[in-house]
Amino acid sequence: MYLTWTALQLAEPSPVCPWRPQGARYTQAGQAGAGTAAMPTFDGVWWSVLCTWDDAEAAAAAAPDSSVGQAWHVVLHAVSFRGDARLAGGAQPFGALPERGKVAGAAAVITLAGLGRDRERTGEFFERFVRLGTQIRTAPGHRASVVQAPEDGALMTFSAWSTLRDAVTWAYHRPEHVETVERQEHHQLLDTGGFVRCAVLSSSGTLDGVDPLAGLTGSAV
Repeated sequence: MYLTWTALQLAEPSPVCPWRPQGARYTQAGQAGAGTAAMPTFDGVWWSVLCTWDDAEAAAAAAPDSSVGQAWHVVLHAVSFRGDARLAGGAQPFGALPERGKVAGAAAVITLAGLGRDRERTGEFFERFVRLGTQIRTAPGHRASVVQAPEDGALMTFSAWSTLRDAVTWAYHRPEHVETVERQEHHQLLDTGGFVRCAVLSSSGTLDGVDPLAGLTGSAV
């Protein structure tokens, strides 16, 4: 399975995402944090779009042109998925992926958070989310993160890394992240959750003026 994650910065605010590519098998769009792991301000300027594809060349060719605004378009080869989160429309497009997969070179991780109706637990999740979003910026090997908050479906965070080992080290050795995972396991802060691991096949365009993955690619092992 191939994925694209596209971050858009519009010149003018829009109440809806102005771009969705043709030919994708599945698409979820939502307002995004301003090129960081922060929650969106919901001002209609930053958007992100996740798509699944059957073909890597079609995924790469789907990059938006300059008429949309500034865009960062990353093509990914999904290697594994764990979890039970649902995206917009109740979709679970990653369900056929294996639970384990390895990546050589540059990697990306997409986390999925299905929020529940318990305000106290949701509030605790967001408090932890904001703190971790600040900390991840200085993690070794971290290249960029973008949050997507759709109207329907799981809240997602896309993080790009120099290697998958860097991402795994952050996830399993950063004390506060480990504590948050354990808190979810024992106190169910989220109704559903999950994460997708991917190899970075290519990147184009810019995120806040630069391509954080310039010159970096990876491959499934």
